[in-house]
Amino acid sequence: MSSNPSPSSTPRSDGCTLAGALSVASAVADGVTIVHGPSGCSHHHVSLLLTSLLDRPGARLPVLLSDDLGEREVIFGGEDALALALDEAVARSPGSIAVLPTCVSEAIGDDCAAVAERVRSVPVVVVPVGGFLGGGFYEGERAALAAYAELSARLPAPDTGEGPVIALVGEKNLEYEADCHAAEIGRLLGLLDLGVGLRFVREAPTASFGLLPRADLLVLREPGMGGIADCFPVRPRTPRIHGFPVGLSGTLAFLERCGAALGRDAAGAVEDEAGHQEAVLARFGGLAGARVSLSGAPRWAVELADALGMVVSPAGVPVPVPEPAPVGTAGVARLLARWGRSL
Repeated sequence: MSSNPSPSSTPRSDGCTLAGALSVASAVADGVTIVHGPSGCSHHHVSLLLTSLLDRPGARLPVLLSDDLGEREVIFGGEDALALALDEAVARSPGSIAVLPTCVSEAIGDDCAAVAERVRSVPVVVVPVGGFLGGGFYEGERAALAAYAELSARLPAPDTGEGPVIALVGEKNLEYEADCHAAEIGRLLGLLDLGVGLRFVREAPTASFGLLPRADLLVLREPGMGGIADCFPVRPRTPRIHGFPVGLSGTLAFLERCGAALGRDAAGAVEDEAGHQEAVLARFGGLAGARVSLSGAPRWAVELADALGMVVSPAGVPVPVPEPAPVGTAGVARLLARWGRSL
């Protein structure tokens, strides 16, 4: 079978769609994920996922099933195998079930959606991916977010009381510091007397996804999520923040944008956070005067070095410049600790 069946050159450098979709579906707190394909394909991707989780203290191990398609299913179809796997998943009483097709199931033409429709007791999300036939990791990630967004329109909205609903969208579930980033967003929103109402979909129960259609603000993990957010079943003109806050000035600007989006005066919050940033920089005052080299010299990193009185020079000591960039002032503090160790 050709892994690149069309003239459009299916992306290969970033893995296949199954990996991206699995990174999203496995993050649903009460979900069960079925990989509809051969056991070898399932083992490969699940091994990579679990390896990344084992590096995180206290990480929750997701429930992952495979319907283990073999030679018989390739010849006669794998829909019966999927139906049996769905029965097993339902027996676990999950909040939702995700079905992820693979190259094999796509090639033999299994109708996963038709099989999933037979399940009435639990919401089933069929993510339209097909291994390498569907593209790369990011296509799979976005396809899964779109599928869960479609589900959100069919769910009742939980009662969260008064106040705006702020949704974090598209957190990078394989990032080591993903939860630290969310906590930092929560801290910053707290300066505006706001909070994170929904993490879509990281470590959130399925029932909470019903909040997405009534979200008052979407905070996207990165600007590239904008296209997928366009298809979300949210109210017209729901404001968005196109990216988590990065760097010193970027964090202050984030507070201003959130305040403007929700009609709140952010001046006091910005002033408080600026004072907090000064205190953080003071803790690392010993870095002043150090000559450092910054890979790619992104603006936020140069700004940080300048704020500390460091000298940026190609001849300086190389210090880490992570990508994705650290989030918020807390991320800056963690990075400065790493810079200190490098020097």
